[in-house]
Amino acid sequence: MSLRRSHPAPVFFYLSLIIIYTMLSKSTLILLMSLLAGFITQIIFNHKIITIKSLLWNLFFFCLLVMINPLFNQNGEEVLFYLNKLKVTKEALWAGVDIALMILSVIFWFNLFNQIITTDKFLYLFGRIIPNTALLLSMGLRYFPLFVKQSERINQAQKALGIYEEGFFKRTKNYLKTYTALVSWSLENALDTAISMKARGYGVAKRSSYSLYRFRKSDFLFFLLLVLALITLILCADKTYFILAFGSFLFFGGALLEVKENWKWHYLKSKI
Repeated sequence: MSLRRSHPAPVFFYLSLIIIYTMLSKSTLILLMSLLAGFITQIIFNHKIITIKSLLWNLFFFCLLVMINPLFNQNGEEVLFYLNKLKVTKEALWAGVDIALMILSVIFWFNLFNQIITTDKFLYLFGRIIPNTALLLSMGLRYFPLFVKQSERINQAQKALGIYEEGFFKRTKNYLKTYTALVSWSLENALDTAISMKARGYGVAKRSSYSLYRFRKSDFLFFLLLVLALITLILCADKTYFILAFGSFLFFGGALLEVKENWKWHYLKSKI
């Protein structure tokens, strides 16, 4: 069993549960576990997306959020220092750490969500319930990585043509050119998609679907364990031991399943 090969329903519930629980959690321990688990799971699924540049950007974003929050949040009793007439408190600084951990964790888990819950899986889950909304959301989730790839292609083309210049202002000008080309490409792509859907008769009759997904016993067991872990975390939120135990299963469960599946695959492959 792995997140990629499992039934989309428990996997969608698992990722949605982690994202929502991370966003609503006020515990620094939970947020730290979520960030660490999201980072490790991201490496297991697609290690190429984790680069030194992305890590530096995440670190910069983390420090920026931590420093900005005390400037707007003056609550707190323990004053660390004064910045002109603004007081920087320990509570506000710690709240900035929690906010930064939460945002970075959600970003990591949303990246995993886009990789695992593909367009076909999303349409399978919601195509019959809310077909128009499901199609709109699936197209939106699909176009975001396409925009990133197309932006990289445009930048590479500009460098190959020799029109990509260094320097802050020149690079800003290059980004504007890239954005203009990207908008033109997206409009043309949207028009082609609309023409293709109209030619295929989309919306004329009731939409049919075909899938090979089967809800197995392992999927039901995984779903049941997720519910039990969630209930335990809610009822025992003030007990560190339960948070570490069930929180580890909740956040690191997907990574452990993927590691087990990869190990099993390599082991069976070595026996051939």
